[in-house]
Amino acid sequence: MQVVIVRHGLSEANKRGVVSGHLDTVLTKEGKNQAQKLADRLAGLDIDVIYSSPLKRATETALPLAERLNKEIDIDRRLMELDWGSFEGKPNREFEKVFGADGRAILDTYKYDFTPFGGESSAQVKARVKSFVDDLKKQPHERVIIVCHGGIVRWLHFLITGQKITWQPNAKEIHLEI
Repeated sequence: MQVVIVRHGLSEANKRGVVSGHLDTVLTKEGKNQAQKLADRLAGLDIDVIYSSPLKRATETALPLAERLNKEIDIDRRLMELDWGSFEGKPNREFEKVFGADGRAILDTYKYDFTPFGGESSAQVKARVKSFVDDLKKQPHERVIIVCHGGIVRWLHFLITGQKITWQPNAKEIHLEI
């Protein structure tokens, strides 16, 4: 099965430098343009299904793809970004005061724990993404698109390939084989 993993377009929270997580922020005008360009790039693919996180920034990125490819969007909560707990909605600098590093650097370690702040640990996020991948492998699909978030892109890539990756730009696609 071919898998195309996509990080959502630029969101309002991204633009403002705010920790997103489960915060349901929308795409900026630039993010909507990125989503349209993504749909243009992937227009020739024969897709069986488009999976998306239920968060608006992901569904707004998936919508032009669905329209262009004439497919429904299959919403899956397991594709939601990790829960950053009490940091969500706060400026990135608040997170950096506590952890001494930005969110990208923390996610790049694949070892984090936001449970003391009401969020998730890397083990919890990995488990839910692994559940999604395990279910996906049981499907008869030949090619799928998955629209999600930076933290989830990392785990999907790792669980499919065994290789760790770092931060990915908005609306960038990664093509993999399961």
